[in-house]
Amino acid sequence: MIREIHHVGLAVRSIDSVAAFIEEVFGARLVPGYAMETREFVSRMVKAGQNHFELLEPRGNGGLIERFLESRGEGIHHVSLRVEDVEEVLRVCEARGMTLIGRRFIHPKSAYGVLIELMGKDELTDL
Repeated sequence: MIREIHHVGLAVRSIDSVAAFIEEVFGARLVPGYAMETREFVSRMVKAGQNHFELLEPRGNGGLIERFLESRGEGIHHVSLRVEDVEEVLRVCEARGMTLIGRRFIHPKSAYGVLIELMGKDELTDL
């Protein structure tokens, strides 16, 4: 059911610092026009060849990315998988008794320590 690994999410203290590092060392750049903001974090996407990294910076209000950084430090936060049918994957997960976070994420305790984000086959295809 997995079509591809869409991106790897990285929890970072500063998007600007990490983006500058990635550009200088690897020649990868932030995806123009892609920015997501919530009350807890800011997200920007970096394209590296055919691969993507989502940089997640906390807003400093005790949200989930800030808590992640406090407990684990900077690093891999999640892996995003593009799947053929999100609802089918969720059905299988529920049948196995796996812990889900909303209708989008598989909890790390059910996925061998990795937070997995599920994306439909038509989501964010224009990055």
